Amino acid sequence: MPTNSSVPPMLPHQRKVDSIDWPSILPFLKIFGAVSTGLRPTRIALSFVLLLTVVAAGRVWDGIAPPSSSPEGLFAGPIREKQISDAQEAVRSVVIPSLLQEQHVNAQTASLDELEILLADAIRVNTTNPIEPSRYSSLMRMIDAARPRPSFEALHEAVRTSFYALIASVARADVPMAIGAGEALFVGIPVASWGSAPCFTVFFVFVCILTFGWGSGVLCRLSAGDMSMRGWSFTQASDFIRPRISTLIFAPVFAVMLGFILWIPAWLIGLLGNLPILDVVGGALFGIALISAALSAIVIVAILIGMPLIAPAVACDGCDAVESVQRIGAYIFARPLHLVWYGFISLVVIALGTLVTDFAATIMWSFAIRAYESASGETTLSAVGNLRFLQPYQSAPPAFLGFTQSITASLIDVWRTILCLLIGACALSIGFSCATRTYLFVRFNSDGQDVCDLWEDQTGSKA
Repeated sequence: MPTNSSVPPMLPHQRKVDSIDWPSILPFLKIFGAVSTGLRPTRIALSFVLLLTVVAAGRVWDGIAPPSSSPEGLFAGPIREKQISDAQEAVRSVVIPSLLQEQHVNAQTASLDELEILLADAIRVNTTNPIEPSRYSSLMRMIDAARPRPSFEALHEAVRTSFYALIASVARADVPMAIGAGEALFVGIPVASWGSAPCFTVFFVFVCILTFGWGSGVLCRLSAGDMSMRGWSFTQASDFIRPRISTLIFAPVFAVMLGFILWIPAWLIGLLGNLPILDVVGGALFGIALISAALSAIVIVAILIGMPLIAPAVACDGCDAVESVQRIGAYIFARPLHLVWYGFISLVVIALGTLVTDFAATIMWSFAIRAYESASGETTLSAVGNLRFLQPYQSAPPAFLGFTQSITASLIDVWRTILCLLIGACALSIGFSCATRTYLFVRFNSDGQDVCDLWEDQTGSKA
């Protein structure tokens, strides 16, 4: 008797789901893939070079320009001469009793740098009643606390502290703290830097635009290749971005200039208030100033929100400077809630990647320091700063060392600086990867254009 070996089709109620493709159902989950792609060695190396260039330019400025920020830091405002002189007098009154009797006369009018030299000489000469190491460290910290901060040093410290506060707030799900840290990082720091050192701010912004113009485009192009499964090499991404470097440089400049141009009418109307009779005209035209200021504020807010998406617009669609700004502005006003949601997810992803890299760097530093300390002792390491999890760069306690010990401590501190820059490079690489994915998703939501649809120079069309 013949048998039917074929399996009958399953009825709808009998079908089973083996797995769910969550990224297809919830596309924003693909943003979490920015952690793995952003932590690839080539991209970390490129981000490290970009950060190193910016830091080197800032250090050069500090080396040739006088300090511009208050001893309390960037947010304390510019230097106030009366405050500085009072702080120096207070430091002298504490340091002078620890000096030799013959040094007191010179110390009465000594600068902070000269007080350090006198204190070091007192330790070398006074062998009968030497200063305790803890006392020396305390005096040196007091001298340093009264010293005005160089422009880049103050900016670097403020950015580092605010960034770590933002990461910690995201890890703790502390929304008010995250809002405060984000406001300080993206609004408070630029305003404070401009108020303390406008020339340095212009110089540093110019350096950042030039430095990140090419590098941001390459990183975004590589990330776009990951999304479309093309897997472009570093050379291919660099070749695509090279003819568009001027666009990446001019696009943010164009956006800032647009906001400034819209602000000029309000400023001109305000000038009329200084002239008799014409001040009445200024009052009558205040409505125009109000509209001008409102348009300027809208553009500036759009710039702050959309600035991270300019490089992806160039890297993904080959946009020119004007088109990239127009496209980003259209996306912001067309899909603001989508952009806010993707921005929130990106912040979580950047925080996650930073937590991982910061923890790895902390463990690496701790193991290396313990091994070095067990073999060489604590003399040299006493002048090397620490590296702790989720805390900004820990400065070293002042210590009186010999010539070779000072060089050794400085070299170890250089390696610590490199490790800190690597943490920042990882966060930067992940951030550009998140920005690229955010741009592609917002573009899809606004225009219906597939995330795999990217501009290809070889074909002269979108592939």
